Amino acid sequence: PGGPRELLGGGGSWGVTYVEVGICGSDPVWVSRRRRRRSMASAESSRLSSSSSSLLAYSFNQDGSCVAVGTRHGYQLFHCDPWAPIHSSADGGGVRIVQMLQRSSLLALVGDGERPGDSTRRLRLCNTASGEVLCEVNFSSSILSLRLNLARLLVVLQTSVHVFELSSMRLLHTLETAPNRLGLADICANSDRCHAVLPAAGPGQVLLFDALNLHPLSTLQARRSTLSVLTISPCGLLIASASDKGTVINVHSFPQGELLYAFRRGTMASTIYVLAFSNMLNPTPCNAHDGGHQDGWDTRQALAASGCGSVGTSAVGHACSCLLYTSPSPRDGLLS
Repeated sequence: PGGPRELLGGGGSWGVTYVEVGICGSDPVWVSRRRRRRSMASAESSRLSSSSSSLLAYSFNQDGSCVAVGTRHGYQLFHCDPWAPIHSSADGGGVRIVQMLQRSSLLALVGDGERPGDSTRRLRLCNTASGEVLCEVNFSSSILSLRLNLARLLVVLQTSVHVFELSSMRLLHTLETAPNRLGLADICANSDRCHAVLPAAGPGQVLLFDALNLHPLSTLQARRSTLSVLTISPCGLLIASASDKGTVINVHSFPQGELLYAFRRGTMASTIYVLAFSNMLNPTPCNAHDGGHQDGWDTRQALAASGCGSVGTSAVGHACSCLLYTSPSPRDGLLS
C-alpha cells in the first residue's frame, strides 16, 4: 500500500546497503537494489500469506459502505470509500462469523471454538464504541450464519432458523428446516419489509418468509437439485439462487416466485460460493420487473463467486446489469 519505498524498507535502509555492497564489489547501486528487492518482497509475501491464512470471515454491511473481517485473533472493521480502518479488536479469540448493522457500533460475532469462551454455539452482540458485550445467547448446535437488518436477526443452525427482534433480542419464531449444512438463509436490508428466504423441506425448494409479521408466504421450487447458494436483494423483491451444479443462476420475484431471469455461467459444473445484489441508491421507485428498484434501493448488479476462475456478465432488467465473477477459492476469504 505504501508503494515501492515501503516495500523496500525506506531510504535509510538503502544507504546502509549501498555501503556494504560497494565495499564488496562493482556496480553497488543496482546489485543492492536487486538483492534488497528480492529479500523484502519475500518478507512481504510471507507476511501476506500469514495474514491470509488467519482470515476466518468477511462480510459487508447492509449498504456496502463497510466491511468486517474476522481472524484467528479477533476482528477488524473498515470503511470502504475511502478505505480506512474503523475499529479492531485482537483479544486473542478467533471470530468465524462477523456481521455489522449498517454503520452503527453494533456488531454480531460468533467465535471459532478454539477457546472455551469462544464457542461456535454462542452469539455475542457487542458495542464497538464502548467495548461492551450487550448480549450473549447460546444455542443447541453450532451457528452456521447470521443475517440481520434494523428490525430482525436471523440465526441459522443446521436444522433450524431462529428469528429475533433485534431491539430486545426477544426470540419471536423458530423455523424447522431440512438439513442446511451451508447455513443458507437471507433477509433483505429493507427493515420495513423484512422479506426472508431459507431452504424448505424438499431439494431445491425455498421458503419465502415474512419475518416482520412472522408467517410464511409461499414455497418456491427454485432448483431441481440441492441449493448451494441463496440470496435476496436489498429491497426484498428479487431472489437469486444456484444449485450444486453451478451452471445456471436463477432470479425469481418475491413473493410471487416468478422466474424472471436465468443466467448460464457455463457448461462445466462448478460450485458457486457467493451471490450478492448491489444496493446503489436510486430515488426513482420501480418494481421487480424493472430490476428490483423499490423504496430508493436500486439493484443494478448481482455478483457471483465460484471455484471455476472465469468472469462473465448478463443483463438484469431495464437498463440494469448482472455481473458474474468467479474466483479460485472465495471460501478462503478472497471475495464477497
